[in-house]
Amino acid sequence: MPRTPSLRPRVRRALAAVAVLYLVGVALVVLWPSPVDRPEAGTIRAVFVWLHAHGLPRWLGYAQLEWTSNVVFFVPFGLFAVLLGARPWAALLAGVAASGAAETAQALFLPERTASLMDILANGLGTLVGAVVAVLVQRRQPAPVPQPASGRGPMAP
Repeated sequence: MPRTPSLRPRVRRALAAVAVLYLVGVALVVLWPSPVDRPEAGTIRAVFVWLHAHGLPRWLGYAQLEWTSNVVFFVPFGLFAVLLGARPWAALLAGVAASGAAETAQALFLPERTASLMDILANGLGTLVGAVVAVLVQRRQPAPVPQPASGRGPMAP
């Protein structure tokens, strides 16, 4: 079985374009001077206060939502990387490295942001989930039809 099923050039270009847009979005979010959820933080906390008053366990709150958001945020990283040809372990390393670089930049250059090892772990988990999903998608792809040397169509039995 080939490492990655070959994508049609048009599909590969479209996937690569979406991946680039995703990475630009990631860069904007992680390098934004202030926390991107700051404008809505009060509303989110108020929603959790209401939910806790109506039976949501107290251990489930804003911190868990933020951590889960970091996981989900990096799922496309692993998905795109593997679908575009990276090995799953390389996609995982790249996701963790990108997250580590982002957290380092926040620590060094963005005083209103808080760098966190937990964010790196959450982003790494998201990358892993995306890579696993990509592998599962690739395994479901039908095997390519063998072509004769002339390239005129499928081989006759």
